[in-house]
Order: sequence, then structure tokens, then C-alpha cells
Amino acid sequence: MLTIKKTSAIRADYRKIENKQNEATVYLYGDIGGWFGIDHLEFVKEFNAIDAETIHLRVDSDGGDIFAARAIKTAIMQHKANVIGHVDGIAASAASFLLMGCDEIEIVDGGFLMIHNALSLIDILGFFNIDELSGLIDSLSKERNLHTKINETIANDYAKRSGVDIKEVLQWMKNETWFTAEEALENKLVDRVYDGKPVAGKYDLSLFNNVPEELRDRNQNDEEDEEKGIHSKKRDAETALRKAGFSRNDALKIVAKGFQDVGDPQTELINQDVGDPQTELINQDVGDPQTEDNAPQRDADNANQTEEPAEVKVIEDQAEELPIKDRTYELIGRANKLTNFK
Repeated sequence: MLTIKKTSAIRADYRKIENKQNEATVYLYGDIGGWFGIDHLEFVKEFNAIDAETIHLRVDSDGGDIFAARAIKTAIMQHKANVIGHVDGIAASAASFLLMGCDEIEIVDGGFLMIHNALSLIDILGFFNIDELSGLIDSLSKERNLHTKINETIANDYAKRSGVDIKEVLQWMKNETWFTAEEALENKLVDRVYDGKPVAGKYDLSLFNNVPEELRDRNQNDEEDEEKGIHSKKRDAETALRKAGFSRNDALKIVAKGFQDVGDPQTELINQDVGDPQTELINQDVGDPQTEDNAPQRDADNANQTEEPAEVKVIEDQAEELPIKDRTYELIGRANKLTNFK
């Protein structure tokens, strides 16, 4: 499949439409098409259904499938509304191309717009005899001719918008040109620059050769800020557990298990079955202040019974289904709420 760039799962399939009277705002934040990107068929269907005089198309994308972008661009051009494109962070590759279908384009101060030649993902690993090599060469020749046609078509759309000669546009594409907001305005690829701060997008820029250092640093800093946010949540969770009476070591154990290997953001540690090794580890290794202080049993029906600590029960009879200790359950839940941990 011919693509402007191979899409990734980092910023996949984020789109939203907000409708107001006579206006609608569409957010195209993420990769376009491909395996993990925004589904262009669904996007076009939703876009065509908008009944508004003005549509604000807000874009922050590092690109994607050129054919998906072509479909979206065609839908933009054919819509009866006045479509205003807003580059809220970056519009690279296929994302900058589809914007050329908008009636107006503006870019945030500090944003970037990038154009380049199309790329293909081609798998030619293996062993070939002379006949197979001839067939491979023929296939690559056809792919090269297709690239030439696609690049010329894309360049023609940029040239129509900017008024720049198509030969110069083709050179921009060959060089993988990143335009700052001011440069995009100077070359008439956009109509204006608006004040604001670029959105904190997280991009896969690994396929690009000339990424501006400023953008590379910004992208790296966003990843570092996210990591700092996780550490901050861990500290808050630990503090909440310490205030509730847990020792420092026990609080650290609970927090460490709560933040470890969470594949599903909606999955919480407190909902795991007792048979799960993670839950068993908490029940075995973490002391409960209530239990240690010989606090009264919670169940009135068992008031006259002597109950062994939950830790011992889990160790001696793991087949028996037991609830997680109430105190641990409650405190982990409270820590999750305090730190917005999902």
C-alpha cells in the first residue's frame, strides 16, 4: 500500500465533532488511515452529515495514508459549508495535503506544516533467482512510476494553493520541507497565523529526515512531562496510603503493584480476583493496620468466630474465593480517586 508515511498507534483514531448553531468543529487529531489511524470512510460519512454554514477543521497530525487523505480532502472541497482549517500543532505529510481542500487555512504560532515525497512500505527480503529478480525489478519500476504520478498530483494541489511554480513545489517535496508558521504564511500555504500555544501532541517522527530541532525537542519534552505526571501520581498515592496508616514500605508495595503492567487503562488493581498473583502478593506482603491492631470484624454474623488473617487464608487455601481485605480495597480505591489513576 502506498502511503505518505506508515501510520503508528501513538496518536490513533481521535476524532470528534462539536455542533453549534450554524457552526461545527471537527477535531482531526491523529494518524490518517492505515491500520491504526483515523478511518477515512467513517470520517467522511460523519463529515458529510454535518449541517452547518461553517466547519472548523482542527488538525494535529503527523500524516498517514495518502489515499485516505485524498478522500478526506475531496469531502472537504465538496461540502457546502465554508471549511476553515486550523493547524493546532503540526500538519505533516498527508495531513498538510488534505488541508489544501479547505476554503481557509490558519496555523498556530509555533506550529509546523510539512510536505515531502510519497513513501512506500516495500518488503523485498528473501532469496531470488534471475526470473524472480526480473519480476521484482518490473514491480519496482511500476511502483516508481506510480510515485511520480502521485507526487506530481500532490504538488499540483500545493501549487494551486500557494501560487508557487510546481517545479519549486516538487523541490520542496524532494527536500522534505518543514515550514514554520511564518514560512507557511510567507509561501501562501496558509492564510494567517493565530496566537496560541501548539497542542502537546505526541508524534512518531521516525520516518522523517529533517525534523526541526525545536519540534524534536518539544516532542521529547512532552514524553518526559507524561513520565513526570506518572511519578507525581505515584507520590500522591503513596502519601494517601501513609496518611491512612500504612507503613512506608507497605504503601510503596501497593503503589508499585497498582502502576505495574496496566494494559487496559480502565482496569483497576482493586478489581482483580484473589487468584491473580498480583492481588495475592498484596494480600501476602502488605500488612493491614486494622488487622494488625486486632480491629473488630466487619461481619456481625461472624462476631463470635475467630478469623485468621486474610494473608494466611490466601496462602493456605488459594482455591477458596476470598474478597480482598476491606482496608486494602478501600485505600487503593481512595488512592486511585485522588490520583485519577485509571
